[in-house]
Amino acid sequence: MTQSDITPTVLLTGPTSGIGAAILRHLSVHPSRPRLLLAGRDPDRLARAVDASRAAGLHVHPIRLDLADLDSVADASSEISRLVEDGDVPGIDVAILNAGAQFTDRRHRGVQGWELTFTVNVVAQHSLLRGIRPLLAPGAHVVMMGSSTHRGKRASFHLIPDPVWQAPELLATAQPLPAGNERPSAEREAGGIAYASSKLALVTLAHRWAKELAEDGVRLNTYDPGLVAGTGLGRDMPGYRYWVWRRLMPAMSVLPGATTAGVTARHAVELALGDAHADLRDGYVEIGRVTRAEAITFDEARQADLWDWLERAADARSVEPIRRRTP
Repeated sequence: MTQSDITPTVLLTGPTSGIGAAILRHLSVHPSRPRLLLAGRDPDRLARAVDASRAAGLHVHPIRLDLADLDSVADASSEISRLVEDGDVPGIDVAILNAGAQFTDRRHRGVQGWELTFTVNVVAQHSLLRGIRPLLAPGAHVVMMGSSTHRGKRASFHLIPDPVWQAPELLATAQPLPAGNERPSAEREAGGIAYASSKLALVTLAHRWAKELAEDGVRLNTYDPGLVAGTGLGRDMPGYRYWVWRRLMPAMSVLPGATTAGVTARHAVELALGDAHADLRDGYVEIGRVTRAEAITFDEARQADLWDWLERAADARSVEPIRRRTP
C-alpha cells in the first residue's frame, strides 16, 4: 500500500456488473479493508452491491451516478463532497473510473444532447474528475479505464473498427435519427467507430489529466482490461448477438490480449491500491503488464484541443452554447 491512510477510501464507478462487479469483489477481500464509495446508475443493483459489501464487513456509501447526464455527475460530486465535509469519509485515496458504455449505433444521445458513447466515456469522465479533484487526498491514485480499441481493430481481434479522430465537437455529435432504411451492418460500424474513437480520446485525455493531477501530488494511470467478452458492454445488441457475446465469446479468454472479468479485475485492484506498479505515473497497464499507449495520444496539441472543448462542455452542460474559442 502506498496510501497515507492505512484504510484507504476508494471510489468505484460502475460496481454493479461486468468488470466493475469483479473489481468490487476483489476490493471486498483486500487486506486493507477499504472504505467504499460505490457510484452506479441503477438504484436496485447499486443497493445490492452495497449490501454485499457491507455483509463483507466494509464501510460503504452508495452514490447515484448516471454518466449519461452531466447534472447527475455534478450531483454525485456534490454528494461525495458533503460526505467528506461532514466527516463521514476522509478524502478519496483511490478513484477507479471503471464505468463506460458501447452502443450498436451512433444515434443515441446523452441528456445534454451529445452523442451518448462520447458523453459517457469522455465528457462525463472529465466532469467527474473535475468534481472530485478537490477531494483527492495527498498521494491519491486515479485509474482511468482505457481500451485496446484505441490502437485499432487489430488489437481487438477485428471486432471493433479503427478509431477515427475528429475535432472534439464532431466526436461529440450524434448521427440524425434513423429514417428506417439503414443497413444494420453500417449502424454497427458507426457504433464501433464511436466506441473506439471515444477510447482514443479518453487515453489522450488521461495524459493531460496526469499532468494536471501531478501538481496536486496525485498519480493517474490508465488501465486496459483487455478483451473481456460476456460483460454488459454490448447490452443493446440484438438478442441473438448479445447471446453469442454473453455465452460463446468468453471462450476467447484463452487468447493473448483477452481475459476474464475476474482476472482483469485482480490486476486493476493491484494497480489501483499500489500493490503493483506503485511508482508508475501517466502509465498504461494492460491486464497487469506495463506497456505504452499509442504515440498519437501524446500529441500535446490534440490534448489541448480536447481539454479546451471538454472544459467548456462541462461548464455549459448543453450542446448549443459550445463554441470553439477564437485565438
